[in-house]
Amino acid sequence: MATTYAYTLGVVVEQVEMIEKSIQNMEQAMRHVSPAAVDVIRRNKSQLESLLERIMNADVTSHIGLQNLIAGNRQCLQDCFSNAYTDRQSHIERTRQ
Repeated sequence: MATTYAYTLGVVVEQVEMIEKSIQNMEQAMRHVSPAAVDVIRRNKSQLESLLERIMNADVTSHIGLQNLIAGNRQCLQDCFSNAYTDRQSHIERTRQ
């Protein structure tokens, strides 16, 4: 039976970034430690890689569709494409003398 967890997509992304950073740190640490410590770090790194693979293969869904996302940010999008951007001249000028 599959277990369902309720996380926001932002939390999942943050956790994936943290796991990737930890894996990178372990790879760097393995260059500077004793052979016995390398074995321990390699096992921990392998476990993190398995966890990362499980997260990446998970069926992540979101109830927020593209239309809802656009509707929620409509004013911001309108501001981005307002006259401040469309009234600019269409030529390139030198920025330095």
